[in-house]
Amino acid sequence: MSAAAEQPLDLAARLAEREVVVCAGSGGVGKTTISAALGVAMVAEQDRRVLVLTVDPARRLATALGLESVGSEPSRVPAAQLKKALGAAPKGELVCAMLDQKSTWDRLVARLSPDRATADRIYRNPFYQGISEAFVGSHEYMAMEALYELHTQREYDTLIIDTPPSRNALDFLEAPTRLNDFVGARLLAWLAAPTRMGFRAMGFAAGPFMRMADRLLGTDVLEDLSSFVRDLQLLYGGVQKQAREVYRLLRAPATGFVVVTTLEPAPFAEAEFFCSKLHEFSMPLRALVVNRVLPDALREREAVAAAAALADASSAARILGEELGEKVTADTPKRIAEAFTLLSRLAERDTRQVARLARLGRVPLARLPLVDHDISDLEGLSLMAAGLRGRATV
Repeated sequence: MSAAAEQPLDLAARLAEREVVVCAGSGGVGKTTISAALGVAMVAEQDRRVLVLTVDPARRLATALGLESVGSEPSRVPAAQLKKALGAAPKGELVCAMLDQKSTWDRLVARLSPDRATADRIYRNPFYQGISEAFVGSHEYMAMEALYELHTQREYDTLIIDTPPSRNALDFLEAPTRLNDFVGARLLAWLAAPTRMGFRAMGFAAGPFMRMADRLLGTDVLEDLSSFVRDLQLLYGGVQKQAREVYRLLRAPATGFVVVTTLEPAPFAEAEFFCSKLHEFSMPLRALVVNRVLPDALREREAVAAAAALADASSAARILGEELGEKVTADTPKRIAEAFTLLSRLAERDTRQVARLARLGRVPLARLPLVDHDISDLEGLSLMAAGLRGRATV
């Protein structure tokens, strides 16, 4: 990143131009907090109605936004509380909600079923209760489903989605394909095959398997499974169509991905990988947010030189003792200098890592400083929001 390229940039204002903002990254990097702070930053200066949707099971969003709880029904953050935290009345409206996986599944089934009778059969089937765990990426797909549903309703100017903490960066991007594959799988088609004649009328080759399954599960369970699979496959056309529409939305100019990371090796590698996959999937990376960065002051030449002088000065302990008004041992200045030097080297590493991220694409990059406490209220969010509004660089 050249010096000429580094200039103040209002990251929140740029992202507020988008209809959908997807915050993605490893678990533990601060996605939920940054999603909320981004919402605060947007409504502070933009006359927009912004919804922050979190799928974080820790439910920290409510606490950070000063609400008693956040449920599946959107809750408006009181303008008076935002004004107190920001020091000025917000220009927009901030709303937040939490993904309710069960109700989202129910709405998906209702929307894609060919008729009400099919939907009711699926709801009543015992296997439906465990379907959310039946394929990899279920939570990610429900986040996609909620995003699609909310965007279709057009009630908000900007949707900010806090994605699930994934074991793999591709879980979120591949979620629609995974559900599509699950519903249309050959095994499910085979299990659905014995309809009128029942399981016992299946071919000779399937006999040993069915006898074993009959003993282990019971005929009633097998019939429930067959009925469930048959009804589920009636949704296949709708699932295919919606998967295409979701991917079209994720690739649209009105959508923007924000990759959030820290500079520890594992989340940093995940962020690099995710950015590369966004490019491969033709999905728009709009910004990078690097959280918990050590301050630039640790890299200043004068400070590094002062630390070196402190380590070598024989009179340092006496001078420190006089300034502090208490006894300072002879080796204390050296230990202080060594600690500063270590932090300085870590700050240099941070700078190199940020430069690597910057090479992934010419998009806004915000660096948020390391703080010594959790961001757990609107005041803390407003400070983070200030960083997203005015201390980003490209």
